[in-house]
Amino acid sequence: MAANRYQEIADHLRRSIETGLFTAGASLPAETDLARRYEVSVPTVRIALGMLQDEGLIEKQHGRGNFVRPPFERITYSNDRFAADGRAVFNAALNASVSRSEVKAKDELCPLLQVARGTRLVEYVYLSHQGPSPHSLARIYVPSSLADISSPKTSRSVLGDDVLGQLIAAGVQVASTVERVTARLPNASEAKVLRLGTGAAVLNIERVSMDGMGRVVEAALLVLPGHRAEAVFTTHAPIEELEAAR
Repeated sequence: MAANRYQEIADHLRRSIETGLFTAGASLPAETDLARRYEVSVPTVRIALGMLQDEGLIEKQHGRGNFVRPPFERITYSNDRFAADGRAVFNAALNASVSRSEVKAKDELCPLLQVARGTRLVEYVYLSHQGPSPHSLARIYVPSSLADISSPKTSRSVLGDDVLGQLIAAGVQVASTVERVTARLPNASEAKVLRLGTGAAVLNIERVSMDGMGRVVEAALLVLPGHRAEAVFTTHAPIEELEAAR
């Protein structure tokens, strides 16, 4: 068997999707059926399917098989994503389910929120969907002692911006926000929740907001699949500097 046989299978299936032979939402033939069709082993078929999953063309649903993803809506993460009236700009095709729970700080959360191990936090998990397909994952953390804010069942704010908005409305001062963006592979839990291949790159965004005394009031951990997300950062020059430059 040629070493690139799985690439040939992936190319053929990709063309079948692009030409509409397999339409959005349709299931692909079973892996054993594909193995017989292409006269290869099932592991070879799985490598080919994994390539398509990493590209965002298909998703593997546990116990059901492989399905063609609909054309995805791109999420643009921007530090300038709030309009002048204070409302975040949302993608009309997406909405998020929201869960709320109380957790104790440990591992990565202690240095992120600058709190001692065991400090009580409120965790908000936003899992966005486009139709039946999961799209992005956001975990938002707020110290339990800071403010008592409500948790919606669903939200159009797929990246959890409404948590920070509620904190501000409750009188919590936000003086600065630090955002760190890195590219990495998803961990096993993220790959399962977002139905990603383990070789698919994700944008990992850590967003930490602080008050005037440097106390962390909110920390967000965002995971955006790389093939359907982009990060855009805007800097506004002060008006007096623009006038001086003339």
